[in-house]
Amino acid sequence: MAQVDEFYLPDDLYYDRREHIWARIEDSDRVRVGLDQFGQKAAGTVAYVKIMPVGKAIAKGRAFGSLEAGKYIGPLKAPVAGKIVEVNAAVLANPKLVNSDPYGEAWFIIIEPSNLAQDLGSLAHGPDVQPWLENEVKEYRDKGLLKD
Repeated sequence: MAQVDEFYLPDDLYYDRREHIWARIEDSDRVRVGLDQFGQKAAGTVAYVKIMPVGKAIAKGRAFGSLEAGKYIGPLKAPVAGKIVEVNAAVLANPKLVNSDPYGEAWFIIIEPSNLAQDLGSLAHGPDVQPWLENEVKEYRDKGLLKD
């Protein structure tokens, strides 16, 4: 597991470096998607989550929904292309789950990927995650976006 101070990123996930979205490969035709622990902490307390409906096709890097939090309002972007096959009703009903359980109950969608192998190539995984997380924490602290 990659860890810097209170921020941790599990080893089994893939991470969009820019969006702080995680992707968990559940089997060859399903990818569960959520916001990583660093991203939720930087965004602040999540107040609202909106997600596109099941059946909607999404391109990698395009919005599948939006999130409103104390320090962030903006799109949630897909780490892989495909079709939304499941939406997490629990996180829609209780958006604060994103802050309390980012890798468990707070996932957003499940995607049936259309080009998984290619899409995973641009995501951080394995040994790439620790140095990326260290850099992100330093950069956000230098900008005053995170408190020590």
